Parts: sequence; structure tokens; C-alpha cells
Amino acid sequence: MKRFFLLFALAMPSISVSAQGLSAGIFFGSPMSGVTVSQDVVRISLGIQEKGAAVDGLWNLGEWLARPEYAPLYGYTGMQWVDDPKHKWGPRAGLGVALPMGHGNVELYGEAGTAWYWQEDAAFKFEGSFGLRMFF
Repeated sequence: MKRFFLLFALAMPSISVSAQGLSAGIFFGSPMSGVTVSQDVVRISLGIQEKGAAVDGLWNLGEWLARPEYAPLYGYTGMQWVDDPKHKWGPRAGLGVALPMGHGNVELYGEAGTAWYWQEDAAFKFEGSFGLRMFF
């Protein structure tokens, strides 16, 4: 638990609180559940129950495809490390959907994708998560 707080404290100075697009939340899923902090197009996720960390780049599919009807959908790509004897780290990619709750700055989200682990036993794993995040 001390490692989590240390990693979280080290990640916070790189994120400007005054900038738009700053969000923080919790997520549950496979292979890890924990907290996430993102700003604009960069997201850092830290697993608490199952130790791990991921850094992802995000893009809104509505903007990317110039189709506003796809605005709730987004894609992500990045790298992930998990504390597992056979599947430690590798690149990952997937799709997500974000649904605002009411008129506030809170949203529910769910995402699914694959991770390609390179350590010990190379394998593609299907992974997913859902969570809640708040924008500041």
C-alpha cells in the first residue's frame, strides 16, 4: 500500500490541476482494479488489489472519425505491467464507452481490449474494466 501512495504522489506533480480535462476515478476489472488519473489524452492507472500499472494514450473516436455521433466512444493504446508470474508486461489497446451521469462532471465508463504480454509466457489476453471518474 505504501508503494501505491508513493507512485500516486510521484504522478501528481506532472499533472496540472488548473488544466481542463483532468479526471480521477476508480475502476474494477481484469487483470487489476484500482485508481486512475488522466489529463486530456494521457491516462495513468494503478492497480491496488492486484498490483500493476498502465500508461495509455486516449483518443475520442467522434473527433478522430469526424463523426459527432461517436463522441461517447474512445480508443486507447499503451503499456501495462502487472505483478503476475507469467504475464508481466506488454502493449495493450482497446475501445471504451463513457456515459455522463446527469448534468455533473461524473461519468461511468467501460472498456475492453487486448494486452500482448511478452514476459515468460507470451500471450494475448482479453481484458476489460468498468469504473467511475470525476472531472475537475
